[in-house]
Amino acid sequence: MSSLDNLFAPLPLGRGGVTLPNRIVMAPMTLNQATESGHITPWIVEWYRRRAAGGVGAIIGAAVFVAQNGRGWQNAVGIADDSYTDGWRECVQAAHEHGALFGTQLFHGGAASHVSLLGEQPVSASDWTREGFDPARAMTGAEVEQAIHNFAQGARRSIEAGCDFVELHGAHGYLLHQFWRGDVNRRTDRWGADLTAFPVAVTRAVRQVIGSDVPLVYRFSIHADDPAAPNHPVTPESLRVFLRALEEAGVDVWHISCWHESRRGYFGTERYLPDWVRHFSDKPRIVAGNLRTPRDVSLYLAGGHADAAALARALITDAEWVQKARQGQTETIRPYEDAHWGAINEGIDPGTMSTQGASAEDSDEE
Repeated sequence: MSSLDNLFAPLPLGRGGVTLPNRIVMAPMTLNQATESGHITPWIVEWYRRRAAGGVGAIIGAAVFVAQNGRGWQNAVGIADDSYTDGWRECVQAAHEHGALFGTQLFHGGAASHVSLLGEQPVSASDWTREGFDPARAMTGAEVEQAIHNFAQGARRSIEAGCDFVELHGAHGYLLHQFWRGDVNRRTDRWGADLTAFPVAVTRAVRQVIGSDVPLVYRFSIHADDPAAPNHPVTPESLRVFLRALEEAGVDVWHISCWHESRRGYFGTERYLPDWVRHFSDKPRIVAGNLRTPRDVSLYLAGGHADAAALARALITDAEWVQKARQGQTETIRPYEDAHWGAINEGIDPGTMSTQGASAEDSDEE
């Protein structure tokens, strides 16, 4: 058990004395169990409560749309107006009852949506069609400003709900990421001349609303959806510019999504993406991507690749993953099965089921 002690060391998040009680974060996962309008349901509250009771240090509420035209899928959670706040307050309280931190992940899908869901054409930095989704049109300047305002208002509601931190979803090819991607953002105005302009503006607006004592987490990825996706147009230098610009705007913690593999080299080197981030930044790093077992996480932390780990599939299957690791009962941690995603869509919490089978990769979904 002593070899896992580094999983349970506290981690300050840089502001207001907010500290992770341990190094395990429940990664943001889209559960598709909200109401049709995106309001929180008792099912979601209990889902979070079980993982908090199981010992996670923090929970991130996944892909919370900040505007109706930012929805990405049916029955996703939202925070697009004040009617959503009470539901998130229940989630925060469920986490706090068991000593876990809670934060929302503010999200706009941009081009990752459908006319049938939105009732209108999706929008993006430029005219662009993301594979699997409907063609998106370029946002007007006024729409860009409105989106910045919507992120800020989502942050305000999050703090009013009692959140300990706020996260911005700048990964996986969603709107914030679309503006940073040079292959998507072909604008000739201020929002395209500098690819960091929109992420920086959103970060500044959110920081102004949440104040100086609330940690602000920014989730990003180099790729959109797949580790095999090309890194272009990101280079080590453009990554440095991106990280430093956002830190100056108010980011305290990096949440680095490596999709299904956090142990691969980037930019033609053997250096992991989190290690590139450390090369340019001294901010805490939460890392997601195929850290399946307590030993995996412990070794990754010990190697200096991350300061905390974000787990998804491991916590889908076993809500007590952290507690079992702490008690030295790792052999009793239940393995993930592919069918568990389907169970969630049917309103079944796999963390309460008896499961058998081989372990699968545990990686964040959203």
